[in-house]
Amino acid sequence: MKKTVIIALSALLLGFAGCKPDEEEPKPDLPQEISDMTVTINHKLGAEDLDFVSTFTLPSQETVSFGRYAYILSEFYLTTMDDTKVSLGKQYAYIQVNGDKTSFTLKNVPMGNYKSLGLSIGLDSATNHGNPNVYMSEHPLAPINNSLYWGWTAGYVYTAIEGITTANNESFIFHLSGVHNKTDFDLPISFTKKEAALKAILEYDVAEVFQNPDTYIISIDGASTHSITDPVTTKLFANMVDVFSVKSITE
Repeated sequence: MKKTVIIALSALLLGFAGCKPDEEEPKPDLPQEISDMTVTINHKLGAEDLDFVSTFTLPSQETVSFGRYAYILSEFYLTTMDDTKVSLGKQYAYIQVNGDKTSFTLKNVPMGNYKSLGLSIGLDSATNHGNPNVYMSEHPLAPINNSLYWGWTAGYVYTAIEGITTANNESFIFHLSGVHNKTDFDLPISFTKKEAALKAILEYDVAEVFQNPDTYIISIDGASTHSITDPVTTKLFANMVDVFSVKSITE
């Protein structure tokens, strides 16, 4: 009898031991956030794609060909739906259209709903006149990669435009700089940043450098400048305020 009870009890304990609590179903992996936004800038002159072999008619009706087009971008930010500006920190881009450097990637873009993208052509005073040797060779402001660096005193050229007027085969050279000429843009575009990386397509219209509010006539207004204050620089920077537009920002 005792032997029978022991066997039954052992079987009961084994039964309990064999019972496992309900196992939890594995949770799905959450999407990994990628905080990058790749920006590509398409350059046009009116309805035509900018290139360096064709001739183009400026708003002044002067016909030109371009040999160089380069500029520096900085001070990137996003604007939320409640008008909060979210700075993207000290990130820069060196655009050299004639060298096919027209794309760059912004890092640390936070998730959220936004209504505009902000940026500037040019640099703040501290960066413009700072020591460029602090930058690694791959940095957009490193002189080894950036042909717009002028030197310790002047800092950087913010925009360089060079070419030839076909009527008389004479060169034009506009090296536009000066901290007070830094040009700020707040570009309206509604988009949402979720976990996936973003792709932004911007457009830069060269025609707007030569018109609005004032038509620039190379043969009259001047074919060159290296100054930060002369009338050529002032007029071209004043026109430059609406060169950018955003075509799309998508995942």
